[in-house]
Amino acid sequence: MATQAADEAPPSRGIPKPVIVLLVLAIGGFGGYFGYHRWQATRPLEWSGTIEARTIAVGSRTGGRVKEVLVREGDHVEAGQVLVVLEPGDLDAQRLIAEAQLETAQAALDKLNNGARPEEIEQAKARSGTAEAALAELKHGPRAEAVAAQNARLAGAQTAVDKAQRDVDRVKKLYDGGALSKSELDSVSSALAAAVAQRDAAKETLKEIRSGARKEQIDQASKRADEAKAGAKLVESGARVEDIRAAAAQVKAAQGRLDQVLVNLGELTVRAPRAARIETLVLRPGDLVAPGARAAVLLEDDQLFVRVYVPETQLGHAHLGDPLPVYVDTFPGRAFEGAIEQIDMQGQYSPRNLQTADERANQVFAMRVGLRGEATRELRAGMAALVKVER
Repeated sequence: MATQAADEAPPSRGIPKPVIVLLVLAIGGFGGYFGYHRWQATRPLEWSGTIEARTIAVGSRTGGRVKEVLVREGDHVEAGQVLVVLEPGDLDAQRLIAEAQLETAQAALDKLNNGARPEEIEQAKARSGTAEAALAELKHGPRAEAVAAQNARLAGAQTAVDKAQRDVDRVKKLYDGGALSKSELDSVSSALAAAVAQRDAAKETLKEIRSGARKEQIDQASKRADEAKAGAKLVESGARVEDIRAAAAQVKAAQGRLDQVLVNLGELTVRAPRAARIETLVLRPGDLVAPGARAAVLLEDDQLFVRVYVPETQLGHAHLGDPLPVYVDTFPGRAFEGAIEQIDMQGQYSPRNLQTADERANQVFAMRVGLRGEATRELRAGMAALVKVER
């Protein structure tokens, strides 16, 4: 009876095994979930981007026909190294003309600054003295010597008239007697008329000398004397300040024209502005290069940087000047030195070629991370790069 009672007792009520398994899985799932998010919250941020290099487009402001091409694509050049040489055309002739114009303008300025030579001053003074003497002579009237000389000339003219008159009287008597011809009488008559005319002219000259110079002549001589005196004073005092300034301006203009030609001549040689590598150069001798056109593109190997796009939610981890490690696929696990150089002030949407469709909807800020040290020597533009930031 006792055995039968024991067999009929109800079973114990413990937790079913399936429930226990579910509880264990739930607890493990929650722990894994929180552990994963905790790990996610502490792991470094990763921003992907591409290594880029600064480029320099070089050319000539003058342009012209290519004479020489001294480098090739891929060559490494130093600062100041000649890349392309253009033909001068007529620039050499323009330089000679500009130099001659500058010399002419400078000579004119030097002449004004130096003033008149002593010989020129003396010559001007002499002309002034001559004019003054001529005026004084007109004012003082005729000299006695001039009157006496003219009287003597008049007396001589009168003597010639008297002789001619005697010749006429003598020939006329012979003509009337038939001893001489009519032509001989006409000849002596003409001689008499000429002598009379010379005597009358001498009388008028003597009259003019005795009466002295007219007022108009004195006024005219006075003006000539004043003009000569002013000319001498002008020569002696030198050039005007305004003339010197105008000549100096001409020198500056001529110098400017020469400098312009020299600049154009210098533009015929295309040089590397700094050490770089030739990225693009397709010119050949004989090609024409337009003024201001690009002749070559230089890549600055030592100016590499990574351009990344930082989500707005992570922007607080980025600060200008912060050092950041940069990783590339070519050197797995190797960190290269970098630093934040620039962060855009305005956000934008992610470039389509960098993010997924969902990520492109997020606003990002472009950032430039400059590479330092060994990175500038071992890395190349175009490589994919990863920037890691500790939280």
